[in-house]
Amino acid sequence: MASIRVLIVDDHAVFSDALATILRTEADVEVVGKGGTVQEAISLARTLQPDVVLLDVHMPDGSGIQAAAAIKKDRPQTQVVILTSDEEESVLRSAVQAGVTGYLSKHESAAQVVQAVRGAARGEALIAPYMLARLLQGLQKKAEPGPTTPLTPRELAVLREFSLGHDNETVAKTLKMSPNTVRTHVQNILSKLGVHSKLEAVSKGIREGWIRIPQEPAA
Repeated sequence: MASIRVLIVDDHAVFSDALATILRTEADVEVVGKGGTVQEAISLARTLQPDVVLLDVHMPDGSGIQAAAAIKKDRPQTQVVILTSDEEESVLRSAVQAGVTGYLSKHESAAQVVQAVRGAARGEALIAPYMLARLLQGLQKKAEPGPTTPLTPRELAVLREFSLGHDNETVAKTLKMSPNTVRTHVQNILSKLGVHSKLEAVSKGIREGWIRIPQEPAA
């Protein structure tokens, strides 16, 4: 089984080095490079072709959100996970719109970050439940009812499950379908909505009024 190729981009060298050390202890993870600026993030992602980029928001030459958008445009198959101390809803919303796979706080444990890398490599949406609630509730307040949608009823059901914070395996069990069928639905949803990630798909679905969220997303 091929290792998960990870690129770390953070302008705090101590944090970056510590994170790289942790990830290198995992047999299925390979740290292929490190950077500390937006330009390095874009350049290294292009040349090293990582599976996952762990990216900070605030860097000396700009925003990691800009880097995320550029990376996804240049190489859509690369999964970008924001790893930051900034939990502002506006920053979170911008990150989702840029097509990131996940958004994690630097206060998460090492084990959670490692788990996030593995989940991102599988294309799973990664966001802490309390941040997901903040994001989706903010979007729902702005949502207008949207009766027309390009999605089929089954695809909408899958999208609703993702709005609860569920992964592919849980969605498959809940909707009584195979994991391969879930993956096919995911590909169709992303294609039809013109988005790069499940988070972005959920964001658009709520913004357009196609789906509604419960009071508390699942963990």
